Amino acid sequence: MFANFNFFIYLFSASFVFSLFFLFFNKKINSKVALSVLSIICWCIIFRYKIYIPIALSVYFYLITLSFKKNIINKLVSSLLIISPLFLVKLNLEFSHLLSVIGLSFFTFRAIDVILFSSKQQKIVIYEYFAYLFLPLVWLAGPMYRWNSFKRDLLELQVPVSLEKWFSGAGQILYGIVQKFLFAALIYNVFLSDYINKDTIESYLVVAISYSFYLYFDFAGYTNMACGAGKLFGINLPINFHYPILAKNPQDFWRRFHISLSEWLRDVIFMPLYKTLMEKAFFKNHRLFAQNISIFITLFCMGIWNGLELNYIISGALFGSYSVMHNCLINFTREKENIANILNTKIISFFGRLTTLTFICFSLYIFSGYSFIK
Repeated sequence: MFANFNFFIYLFSASFVFSLFFLFFNKKINSKVALSVLSIICWCIIFRYKIYIPIALSVYFYLITLSFKKNIINKLVSSLLIISPLFLVKLNLEFSHLLSVIGLSFFTFRAIDVILFSSKQQKIVIYEYFAYLFLPLVWLAGPMYRWNSFKRDLLELQVPVSLEKWFSGAGQILYGIVQKFLFAALIYNVFLSDYINKDTIESYLVVAISYSFYLYFDFAGYTNMACGAGKLFGINLPINFHYPILAKNPQDFWRRFHISLSEWLRDVIFMPLYKTLMEKAFFKNHRLFAQNISIFITLFCMGIWNGLELNYIISGALFGSYSVMHNCLINFTREKENIANILNTKIISFFGRLTTLTFICFSLYIFSGYSFIK
């Protein structure tokens, strides 16, 4: 998806037909049903050679969700059952290929989001549920589209889409194309492809820096195209990047980079874990320790959800360690007004941004796996 000219022809044609269809049949057709049917048709085409896998997964996830809604199993058991196929695939067992399908991570996260953030009384309509899990625009690499946001978009769905929103979506798609197919491709062809296999200090520095920028432009380009495509159909997908190069510290970086997944992990891992720890007598007297444990585990998961290979494990540990060190520094300066004032000066803020960027580039270099290839 978002990888060739034919796809964009199909995308704009589908949005035109979708809007034209509702222009003539608005009162006779339920827009929720139409969007859901369109999503299901799309993933039937996408997975036509392995269609049994998404069908089996969707039925499995739906049955678990129903069991949770009927109080047969609790929230924790439901979440563990839903994440089990992804965990088995990450273990690379002999039978893992039977469960493997592109986009499995985000399918799983969306299924968990329904369990954790829908009310017990909320009815899960089967065609809406399937459309949410397999929404073509976000099935590969996000952004992380939340269940309640999806339900709100369905409720407020306005078709045909206004010309203003349609052109806004088209403009965002064009912006994403420039990011992914111009900037990312240029960085890869000029820097990465030449320096990846060289064994010099210079090559390590070039690859670490260029890969970080390549990853940003490639990923941000994809998500901008996805968000723009969503607007063509009246769907408001979340912003996923906001100038991460300007981050002044690790905490600020995760507010700017892969924002939708960072916020989801905050709500799913950090907040529940921190709340649980603070219920213990020891952590009530050691709040900073509870914060650091929760921060580290959350960002460690940011690394290992990509896989259980060594590069993901180490990069996840680095993500967590940097944020823990920053959190300790913040807590230390809260009681040291003079030090806090010094840290807020322009020169120190500049070095803070430079240090953050250096740490992030190093972590993403490990994440890329290129260091292990060498």
